[in-house]
Amino acid sequence: MAELIRRLPGAAVRNCLLLAVEFGAIWLLRGPGGAWIPVLLAVFVVGAAVPHGTGAEFVARICVALLAVGVTVAGGITWDRHTLHDRGREERAVVAERTVARDGSTSSPSLRLRTEAGRDLPGPVEQDLPVGARLTVTVDPDGPAWAVGPRPDHPLWPAAATGTLLLLQTALTGRLSLRPRS
Repeated sequence: MAELIRRLPGAAVRNCLLLAVEFGAIWLLRGPGGAWIPVLLAVFVVGAAVPHGTGAEFVARICVALLAVGVTVAGGITWDRHTLHDRGREERAVVAERTVARDGSTSSPSLRLRTEAGRDLPGPVEQDLPVGARLTVTVDPDGPAWAVGPRPDHPLWPAAATGTLLLLQTALTGRLSLRPRS
């Protein structure tokens, strides 16, 4: 029992460190124009490093890292949808620019949108519409979050997925930190 109590602060610090990194990554990935690959790679590396000193093997470290990436992705989706549900404002947007990216044998159109109020929306839209076409978008007036279409419903399922992944991650990190070393 004394050994378990001695390991408890380390488990709490590991879990809090991982949660802080995930929150920072979610904050960096707000809106559709975030730099997903470098941020998620950094979260994966930190997630794999958090069990350092616990005797965790390769598979356990990879599981913690994958859960951290899952929490970040699900949390980012939940945050954006919650923001748009609460503060989102439906506006009309105009296709300002249309480009076609060619990748080998396929080509995919990419659109740049501008709201009628003159705000350029960051990030490309992967739809095939001509320049000048109008569509409905939901924008956060105070931030970078926006989405094509009407105001989203309350994000019940993304929030449940984020909570489930957080519970699994906390349980796994706690188990790795509190288990006796062999």
